Amino acid sequence: MSDDALTRKSETVAVFSSMATDFDSGGAFTHFGQRLVEVVGIEPGQRVLDVATGRGAVLFPAVERVGSAGEVVGVDLAEGMVRAANEEAERRGLGTLVRVMDAERLDFPDATFDRVLCGFGIMFFPHLHQALAQFRRVLRPGGRLGVSTWRVSPAEDLHAVLGELSLLGSNNQRPPGWITEPDDLARVVVDAGFTDVQVVGDSLTFAYADVEQYWHSLRGNLTRRIVDDLVGRQW
Repeated sequence: MSDDALTRKSETVAVFSSMATDFDSGGAFTHFGQRLVEVVGIEPGQRVLDVATGRGAVLFPAVERVGSAGEVVGVDLAEGMVRAANEEAERRGLGTLVRVMDAERLDFPDATFDRVLCGFGIMFFPHLHQALAQFRRVLRPGGRLGVSTWRVSPAEDLHAVLGELSLLGSNNQRPPGWITEPDDLARVVVDAGFTDVQVVGDSLTFAYADVEQYWHSLRGNLTRRIVDDLVGRQW
């Protein structure tokens, strides 16, 4: 693995582990995690893999769908997220569901899962095609893959304002694998060998009680770096 890929992974682990406590405080990931599970279609008794689990936005709706006869396993590279997700799973009486694992090196036998899901994670993989090949390897014949990306992120308005004020600096750099256009997403998945690919658009408008709630929600995702940088500046 190249030094650049190792650096990107190390930075991703550090960032997501640091925000595990506040992650998804605005509820966007929870909403679209539920929608991903609904769109892909999960049935009772199935085995499901949730890659880049985070705090369980996809994991817990999937657990509800498979029921007691099924199984859902979550993996994430960030130890902080794994710990937070497992604490929530224990609170719900579900036991330990999530383990630390690299999406590009899945430690599962071939044809293990009926569904593989990845909510807002594929843009962070240095070798996306390798990760998608792993997804395909662990899927059973006839299984389904479901992934989601942001076309417009929850922080788009803040980015626009700060960009006009020239206050973004290096924080304006999105991960190299960031995918916003439906055709680009479909092409990536088809190139990985998947067939019958469908891209479904979804949207949700969020309302905040006050400015404090708005800023708190932004610190619950990758915009945290921008917000913390602004707070720490000398004006």
